[in-house]
Amino acid sequence: MPKPKVLLVVECQSFLNWYDVFNGAAIAGYDGVIQVEQATWDDISLTAYDSSGIVVSIRKAANPLPGTSQENNRSVSVDFVLLRSVSRGIHHQDSRNLLFGLMHANVPSVNSLASAYSCLERPVVFGALKGIQARLGKDNFPLISQTYYPHHREMLITPDFPIVAKVGHAHAGYGKAKLKSAEEFADFKSLCALHGDYVTVEPFIEWDYDMRIQKIGPYYRGFQRRSPNWKGNTGNASVIEDLEVTPQFKEWVDHCAALFGGLDILGLDLLHSKVDGKTYILELNDTAIGLVHKYEREDMEHIKQIVLLRMEQAFGTQKQDQASSSSSSSSSSAPSSADPAAIVTQDEVGVLRVQLAEKERQIAQLQAALDEEKGKKKAFISFK
Repeated sequence: MPKPKVLLVVECQSFLNWYDVFNGAAIAGYDGVIQVEQATWDDISLTAYDSSGIVVSIRKAANPLPGTSQENNRSVSVDFVLLRSVSRGIHHQDSRNLLFGLMHANVPSVNSLASAYSCLERPVVFGALKGIQARLGKDNFPLISQTYYPHHREMLITPDFPIVAKVGHAHAGYGKAKLKSAEEFADFKSLCALHGDYVTVEPFIEWDYDMRIQKIGPYYRGFQRRSPNWKGNTGNASVIEDLEVTPQFKEWVDHCAALFGGLDILGLDLLHSKVDGKTYILELNDTAIGLVHKYEREDMEHIKQIVLLRMEQAFGTQKQDQASSSSSSSSSSAPSSADPAAIVTQDEVGVLRVQLAEKERQIAQLQAALDEEKGKKKAFISFK
């Protein structure tokens, strides 16, 4: 039997159990099993060799999931990665060198390592969204206006107030300030002078609710949030409700999913203005989006399906099919990576195939258990 394929899940939420989610999962067209290793960035170290591949050392977790490999130190050669944690955050959390190591070894991943690298910095993502707006038009893709300053010395032209100023790459409400006057802007600028971070500035929108359109493979969800705080993602008083994913929302998120070579997991954040009643596109979040609690397990299953599909493409049936047909297929017949509809259709077909393989595996297990039970009964009757 082939050796197991090692799936490294980089997960910042220690209570989420990916061992359980992938238990018994298989790659279509590959006879070996999947070995799951779950860890935070802080527990990982690695070395990527040119000839022998990548070796990842994982430290015993501070609060290991019972009955899993997290209870021990271990070293593995990783075949595939599921990224569920940002590689750069607050409190000097910076795991970019580990991300670069995985990229050096060319390890396949969900989302792709290249897309995770591209999404590290706010201006890069905003520029990609501007590209969508250029194609669709401002009315059809209402991206919020944004100004970029590479450092404090360029913060000379006073924008129209009120504004929201954001320092560097930080998300989740960190490094963000609401400024109402030129005096406050000058004070903020003086604080920025203490650090080397870039700053982005957006108009403050008086919003009554914000929204997130979530896409995991071919699966869509919409959420609406109301909060007493102008930073909707801070505090504990927010109310989250389901939101219909309209054709317009779906179009927006499909175009975003085609960015950076393709995003399997993403969340597009929107604001609804209570002043003019318009919806504004605020920002794009990638592979480490948080999951709403009541859909958490179901969305983890959706992530599993897209991971199994990508692993099949890397190691299983689809890789074999692609290799056998590459000489006869023309490049013009393949869907363009910039065609959102083609990407969605491919993923829908692929996930259905993964679901079918999962059902067939479950049927085979039940049939084997039934045959074993019949054998026991037959032996018992013969004994009597």
